[in-house]
This record gives sequence, structure tokens and C-alpha cells, in this order.
Amino acid sequence: MGGSVKDVQSKKELDSVIGDGSPVILHFWASWCDASKQMDQVFSHLSTDFPLSHFLRWGEVGGGGGCGNGNGDGGGGCGDGSVVVEVEAEEQPEISETYSVSAVPFFVFCKDGKAVDTLEGADPSSLANKVAKVAGSITLGEPAAPASLGMAAGPMILETVKDLAKENGSSQVESQLASGLRDGLKKQLQKLVDSHAIMLFMKGSPEEPKCGFSRKVIDILKEEKVQFGTFDILTDNEVREGLKKFSNWPTFPQLYCKGELLGGCDIVIAMHDNGELKEVFRDHWC
Repeated sequence: MGGSVKDVQSKKELDSVIGDGSPVILHFWASWCDASKQMDQVFSHLSTDFPLSHFLRWGEVGGGGGCGNGNGDGGGGCGDGSVVVEVEAEEQPEISETYSVSAVPFFVFCKDGKAVDTLEGADPSSLANKVAKVAGSITLGEPAAPASLGMAAGPMILETVKDLAKENGSSQVESQLASGLRDGLKKQLQKLVDSHAIMLFMKGSPEEPKCGFSRKVIDILKEEKVQFGTFDILTDNEVREGLKKFSNWPTFPQLYCKGELLGGCDIVIAMHDNGELKEVFRDHWC
């Protein structure tokens, strides 16, 4: 059903999708804007992590106009069956004007046939969090996607996220999120993260993983022949929910090396396949 980004051909088609009441995530982008192209990578990979969502896109066409790297506000609520749409902003000026798009990348979150929120700028962390939030059940404390986010689907995208994070001051955002945790929990989470040079927060145990994504990461760590610690997030919901804010990362598993978050399943797979994971472990004397 999902797993890919499809084309939307006209405003009429878009109106039809939004009009049926389904939750919609609309992505305005431009091929000439580097930040927009980088976010398009993030956005496209998100489609593989939310297979129950529909992903639509207007075909890539060159143009000009505003290209933004700043942070913006956004959000909205939706469940399984949400629709994600991409629109070439200048190719569809009528659609862009409808949502007051002045710079790309730009995201609009729609629900019940109307726009409920927006996100402007190249902010992968916020986009990932918001997509995870709108595509899943926050009330029950369940991750909104499978255990890894497409925003971290490979080393090149990981570097993109890191670079954009520096530009956007994501470290400040993360510290603000972490500051929302009570001191005792922050200390507990920091102690857990630092308890092993390589630390994996997963569902289940190495001997009995409770999800396929956790199992994949365990298999890779065994192939890398490194010592590592694990924590079963299913045994402590406070740690589970707190860690999402602590590291500004909404899904599991989460792999850390010397206290630094490497990412989820997709990152680990990609870094393992190209040898980068081995280099990281070697450089940190793991």
C-alpha cells in the first residue's frame, strides 16, 4: 500500500484526496533548492517506514523562488491510511497559493478535509517526529512507525540530517526537549546510555527479540563481533517514552556508541553494509 512516493497530477486530484477526509501530509518542494532536495530524500525514505500510508508526489520540475533552511511549526493528527503528497511548488502555483507557500521545503498537515498545521524549512528531526506523531497512536505510547525512520536510511542521508541539524540549531531543540524531563529520569537515561560503549535500546532481549527491526540490529552487532549492552524498552514505559525526548528520536530500536545516538535500524543496516559501522566502532575503541 505504501513504501513509495507516487505522483499527484493536478489540484483536482489533490482536492479529491484531501476531500475524502483522510489525513494528508502535503510536501511542497523544488528541484532547484538543495535543502528541498535533501528533505525530499528524507521524505521519500519515510514512505518505507510508514507502509500503511499513501505517498503521493507531483513530478520534479525546475524553477526558482524561496529556499528555506529554517525551522517551522507543524503537526496534526492522523492514523493508519494517512496520505502523504509531494507537490513541485512552482509547477502548481494555485496549490501553493492556497496554502500560502512562500519558501520550500514546506509541509502541510490536513485532516477532515482541511489544513490543520504546517512545517516550513529543512528540519529532518521535526519532520520525523511530526510524521511519527500523525501516523501512530501517541496515547498508547506506541511508536508510530516500524522501528526505524527513513530519515536515517543511509550514511549520505545521515550526514544530510547532521548538517541540517547544525544549521538549524537542533542541539538547542534537543536540549529543550531533554529539559522537559524530570532530573531523576534524565540522570537515569544518561546512566543507561553510558552503561556500555555500545548500547542498544530494543524490544525484547538479544536472545529473544520482540520485533524484526530489533532482531536485525542484534544480528548486525553480532556480525561486527563487538560487545554491547541492551535494554528492553518493553519493561519500562517511563524509560521508553523518556528516551524519545532525551534523544529527540521517536522510534526504536536506538543504537548508541560512546553515548552518541547513531540511529535506528535503517542507519545500522546501511552503515554495516558499506563498512562505516565498523569504522565508527574502531574509532571509538569499541
